[in-house]
Amino acid sequence: MTSHHRRNVEGKLIPFKLYLLCFAFALFLSSHVAIAKPNDVVETKDGEDVLELPVRVLQNRYFLKALRPEASLFGGTLLNESYSKTNVIGARLGLFVTESLGMEYAFTRYTSVDSADLTAIRSTKYYTPDDGFTTEKHLEPSFVRLRASHSIYGTFAPVYGKINFLDFAIIYSDIAISAGYSTIDTSQGSKSSFVWGFGERFYFAKSFNVRVDAFDHIFEEERENRGTKQKNTRHAWVVSVGFSAFLWSYE
Repeated sequence: MTSHHRRNVEGKLIPFKLYLLCFAFALFLSSHVAIAKPNDVVETKDGEDVLELPVRVLQNRYFLKALRPEASLFGGTLLNESYSKTNVIGARLGLFVTESLGMEYAFTRYTSVDSADLTAIRSTKYYTPDDGFTTEKHLEPSFVRLRASHSIYGTFAPVYGKINFLDFAIIYSDIAISAGYSTIDTSQGSKSSFVWGFGERFYFAKSFNVRVDAFDHIFEEERENRGTKQKNTRHAWVVSVGFSAFLWSYE
């Protein structure tokens, strides 16, 4: 496969990056933290001024995560792959040590089918002067399929807030960023990967939530270009939606 054609195909990945940035921006806008102005002095009924600590947050948390094991199931898709349509399913186990800091383990299974681009490329015919232009040949792009991954990462959830939905319901949520290590089983064997991502949980009860996550798996792979193998740094973005539950109540 020529480098010119490869650039044309990979150029289609640019819109995915734009969608991803819009997705991240929407996540952060969707949560609103209510902040109060500091009031150091409060006047009592007797007319006396009493010093009081500043009020920073207007309400207590609707839910608590600390020291409550969390389990979740999820499904999603691999965004930036031109030659296959890849879906993912998996499970996560996590534990927050505090309301903001925790760790998670995730297992992900990838299933892929050939994309329309790959089918079109393989149907392209060409001939070379090596055999007098008599043998029909076909293009075969070089790419790596993902099969499964095991990931462990730390999680930091600094943003907690609520959303007023048409004055009908209050949706509580928090936003988290994560980073850690992953091993990925691929068509080229096992790969070590740095993984980072972000996500948001939407709580509809004190023990259950729906979560949306995006994770980037960064690893080295080999691709063939004009008969030579070249190392390539790959960013495999996985976006997923899942259902999550804390395993016991804090009450």
